[in-house]
Amino acid sequence: MLATAQASSIRTAFLFFELGRFPSKWIHSGATCQLNHSHSKPKENKMNRLETYSTRMKWLTPCLLVAFIAGCGGGDSGRAPILGAGVAVFTVPVGSIIPGAICPVDGATIPAVSVTNPVSGSQAATTGTNGVAGGGKLITATFSMPMIAATINSSSFAVAPASGAALVPASVTYNAITNVATFTTASALLPNTAYTAVILKAATSAAGRAMGCDYAWNFKTAPVAAVTPPSAVNLGTASSYGIAATAGVTNTLTVPISHINGNVVLNPTATCNAVMVDNVGGFGLCGGSPPTINGTVITPTFPDTTTANAVQADLRAAYLSITPPAGPPAAGSLGGATTIAAGTTLGAPTGNALVQGDNLFAPGVYQSTTSILITGDLTLDGQNDPDASFIFQSSSTIGTAAGARILLINGAKASNVYWQAGTSATLGTNSVWQGNILAGADITMTTGATSCGRLFAGAFTAGAFVFDSNVVSVPGHVTAPLGCQ
Repeated sequence: MLATAQASSIRTAFLFFELGRFPSKWIHSGATCQLNHSHSKPKENKMNRLETYSTRMKWLTPCLLVAFIAGCGGGDSGRAPILGAGVAVFTVPVGSIIPGAICPVDGATIPAVSVTNPVSGSQAATTGTNGVAGGGKLITATFSMPMIAATINSSSFAVAPASGAALVPASVTYNAITNVATFTTASALLPNTAYTAVILKAATSAAGRAMGCDYAWNFKTAPVAAVTPPSAVNLGTASSYGIAATAGVTNTLTVPISHINGNVVLNPTATCNAVMVDNVGGFGLCGGSPPTINGTVITPTFPDTTTANAVQADLRAAYLSITPPAGPPAAGSLGGATTIAAGTTLGAPTGNALVQGDNLFAPGVYQSTTSILITGDLTLDGQNDPDASFIFQSSSTIGTAAGARILLINGAKASNVYWQAGTSATLGTNSVWQGNILAGADITMTTGATSCGRLFAGAFTAGAFVFDSNVVSVPGHVTAPLGCQ
């Protein structure tokens, strides 16, 4: 009831504020308005009495209107009243303090809000939290002692844009073990926007003590990063090759057999399942399980003694051209990347809202100082530029979880997407890959994974290639699947 009364009071006060009709001689409490005037009756003539009556009615009308609105919650079984048809708004209660500040009403038994995330004053909060449904954002508040979970709800914990717009739709939960309340938004917050979060004194400790103060704090979400699109990557003579390996290929005996749309270069180790290839343009016996190919297998001696080395040299040059200066290897030349935070996984479940930097990327260069792991749908937005390029740099590995997908929208093309792996790359079971991988070491495709994009293993050190019922296509190849460009 306390939470309902306080929420009603805040909303009613907000309407007065918006109407510009909050006279000093009105005292507002919940949905009650009283005229603060003397009961004495000074001498008045009829005109004065009429003027006084008119003045009182002038203020009584909006007060009654506000009281009516504040008291109408649609019979919602004790929920806090709302203003208008499903639109709830609030203002910061007078006397609120920021989390961690000392409340004038303090004591060992009085609960307080000690820590929040985002912290008060943050200027670069993320718009969403990775893994939250709908691209939502987690906003947390830690209490100084155990609380009654039922008192921590959408009536006592609210968030809204600082501009005074409607409350952010969300759910509120409380963890009795950690004393942490979590405000989970239904969708991503707006970028480059200031928000205000409020926790009211209605939040009560397990011992039944209400907080001594209301708490309010402000934070701002980060703007969408301005990314300079990179120029096209020059693959040279390697552009017609779908597979490259310096330490041979391995192909499983399972059906369906792997298929390659494009040429293959095996240099210096030209083996398939540890058996030398036929050296006439195919894989040979390959231990009884050769991949099928719409192209030619190039070796150190086929079709001559120079082609394989030339392709390998162009591949090495392309790898270094998209490797950051800090490496690995340290000889890289492409800087100016937007950082992907260490430990971040990319992608989200199918159907989730798109969140920039999480499951949505614009053209540009992006760098992880650790590994890059894609766990769901990752969307690359070409922004209607047919030449839009995307480069992802990983100091370590690149990989996908089972069933992960890369989706291309608004003109993005697999041929203009490049993934630089400092070490190895692994594509998970039945994952759908888009773009060219240049891996310093091995590349492994697990069962059913497909790639619209070249996969080059051993671009810097020894690198083997492993197939398991896969399809790999050079974008734009005449036999590539429809839409692989």
